[in-house]
Amino acid sequence: NEKICIYADYDADGVPGAVILYEFFRKISYEQHVLITIPHRHSDGFGLHTHLIDTAAKEGATLLITVDLGISNVAEILHANTLGIDVILTDHHLPHEELPAAYAILNPKQDDCGYLEKMLCGSGVVYKLVHRLVEQARKRGYKIHTGWEKWLLDLVGLATISDMVPLTGENRVFAYFGLKVLQKNSRPGFFSL
Repeated sequence: NEKICIYADYDADGVPGAVILYEFFRKISYEQHVLITIPHRHSDGFGLHTHLIDTAAKEGATLLITVDLGISNVAEILHANTLGIDVILTDHHLPHEELPAAYAILNPKQDDCGYLEKMLCGSGVVYKLVHRLVEQARKRGYKIHTGWEKWLLDLVGLATISDMVPLTGENRVFAYFGLKVLQKNSRPGFFSL
């Protein structure tokens, strides 16, 4: 029953990534323990902010998962740690010399990362995380039908194209199949557009 805060960037990469992660938690019937925080584009700007971390702590969050941000937020992640919040950082931006003291960092651009696709967008990184979480959930008895995660590709494709990462390798697959899923999806917002 740990409360989880998904903290995502406000752009067309971070928001779809937050939805991808939230959809996983909803699939395993855990959404009542999840809150989403998105900084305001104008009053907050990019990255983690201590006042938003404080709000998440007041709401009972003990785990914060970043989407498309955090790799340069050393002080803010240290602040989260002092509040008893573990941070799983997912990002695709270039790491700085000092890495934050996160519980885990998922970023293919880290020097020691062996993952071959280095140019994923933030939602692509989160999708890879969710893909592994789905595998683990199935092993633990959750009934998630094979191929469920492909229905998240509309969000990954949108983010991949919007974030203007190179459309080669895995990104090309995400964009191609993302557009296919987008044509068949039932998300009210996408449908109305």
